[in-house]
Amino acid sequence: MLSFEKIFGDWFADDAISFEELEAGTRDHLERLRQGNDHDRFAALIAATETCYEAYFGQRSQAGTAHSGGKGTTLTLGTARQQLVDWLVGAGREYVNYKLKDKAQRLRFYPNGADEYHQADHPAWPGLLERYDTALTEVGQGFEADFKATYTQHRDALLGALTAQTGQKKAQADARVGTHAERDLLTRQLSRNARTLGLVFDEHPEQAGTYFDKKYFNQHQPAAKVPAGKPVSPSLG
Repeated sequence: MLSFEKIFGDWFADDAISFEELEAGTRDHLERLRQGNDHDRFAALIAATETCYEAYFGQRSQAGTAHSGGKGTTLTLGTARQQLVDWLVGAGREYVNYKLKDKAQRLRFYPNGADEYHQADHPAWPGLLERYDTALTEVGQGFEADFKATYTQHRDALLGALTAQTGQKKAQADARVGTHAERDLLTRQLSRNARTLGLVFDEHPEQAGTYFDKKYFNQHQPAAKVPAGKPVSPSLG
């Protein structure tokens, strides 16, 4: 039987794990526990870990929020982005093509085609929307009020969601000051979870390891030392 130490050795080297990695890893761990929670066998671990997570990060985990409140902030941001993209590359683009016969004017709205909007990550959106606003002001004077109102609604929804997420991340970063005790409690809880899972899977403790993703918790191991080669004797001339 594999020993507990071989499986979980340095997974919770607290000082080495960054704030972002600890948050993502704990969320991932909670989701794995929920997926394996047949007959509530991990209910106590989930509740205790969620409490420590909320105390340190200042919010419930995304899965916990979605389960208890219906929708988390990431889902709100994702929904706002998707609705805007669907409109920009669908009805919005059709309307622009209908109203503007000059190809150069159309390109003011879609200089890189629809793919640019599909592929844009969150930080790129304020710039993309500013460009769209400028095009609308300079070549879209004849567009109907309904078009402008629909665009403004989608734009404001996405910008509002981006602002909310930025504020939440800042609050989380600010909350790090003076929360060493809360972090210690979370780390201890994760260690307790690992030991409990090790007992649950006593005959096959490696199965307990599947509840912790090493890319978050165990990527800080020092590189293995490469044994030095034997010195080469100088050839005799």
